[in-house]
Amino acid sequence: MAWFEVGDDVRVTMPHAANKRGVMGVHVMYTTSPEAKFDGAVGTITDIDPTGTHGIALYLVDFRDHENRGAIPWAVQWFREDWIRHVAKPEAAKTT
Repeated sequence: MAWFEVGDDVRVTMPHAANKRGVMGVHVMYTTSPEAKFDGAVGTITDIDPTGTHGIALYLVDFRDHENRGAIPWAVQWFREDWIRHVAKPEAAKTT
């Protein structure tokens, strides 16, 4: 499992699978959940609830300071650890 801390940049990655027509997208079990609208969005973790609902840790992700291609419905949302991944930070340009 990944470990996240407050201030980490993360990308939302919902489970993907093929639908009845064979088109890949968010798994049909999750398409109606509000979190599915954030698939692919990048944000910053601002708070952690270690016990969460049903004992599952939740991470509050803030999307306000990031430029996301799609329109996200609101600025912050709680996500499970399984639904977020670290975003590689760009290395500083080397000057020689």
